[in-house]
Amino acid sequence: MGIKEKYGNWALVTGASSGIGEEFARRFALNGMNLILVARRKERLEKLSEELCNKYKIKVIVAPIDLTAENFIEDLKKYTAGIEIGILINNAGFGSNGEFIDANPEKEAEMVKLNCIAPTILTHHFVKQMVERRKGAIIFLGSVVGFQPTPYLATYSATKAFNSFLGDALWYELKKYNIDVLSLNPGGTATEFQRLANSGTGPVQRTSAQVVTTALNALGKKPSVVDGLYNKVLAVSSRFGSRKFVVTTAGFIARSLYNKKKK
Repeated sequence: MGIKEKYGNWALVTGASSGIGEEFARRFALNGMNLILVARRKERLEKLSEELCNKYKIKVIVAPIDLTAENFIEDLKKYTAGIEIGILINNAGFGSNGEFIDANPEKEAEMVKLNCIAPTILTHHFVKQMVERRKGAIIFLGSVVGFQPTPYLATYSATKAFNSFLGDALWYELKKYNIDVLSLNPGGTATEFQRLANSGTGPVQRTSAQVVTTALNALGKKPSVVDGLYNKVLAVSSRFGSRKFVVTTAGFIARSLYNKKKK
């Protein structure tokens, strides 16, 4: 069964203006699904929309919404009225890199809003339709840094742990309604995210296309997946050391990547 036949005609992708979100949009369009593209950068969304509509003859709705705004869900309802969302991709997010005491507290709070609060609200809203139809899929963007506390990425790694835990728990709760939930955990990926977070990608860089392929291959088969062999090793290794050793090692790696990027 194809992804459209299994889940429905419409997919909603947050953070769709670049990187992994854009790649999800392209992959769904390739499979004939209509799209609702959510991000703040309207021009990028419109450009992507025009390309996908012309190439795949699908319907695309551009929703230029700030997911950190207090009442963003009310704005989004205007774009999704009368539409049954078959797949929800909770991809929007950003990170920061450096010592916590040097971080901008307003920016850190905004990160929590976008990375954690927004997907919670979005999922709670759209999952009700999926439960009624007894079909649907939800993907949460976690990260390998969510498998252990990560110094110099303190807030970001905490938000990614939230995403992974929420996704895994909902996988169990929602499977009785025939809804597939997946927490997707990439590592260093060649996207705009790394530049904005002022971070390197590590020794083994992955592409957005590889990450999305990993996700779609795992969807419906398991609650969680880590993209790439190197990242799988990192994720698994965090289970076998003491918390002190794991955090110290994570801090050493994160600091080296941060210093390398600064140079």
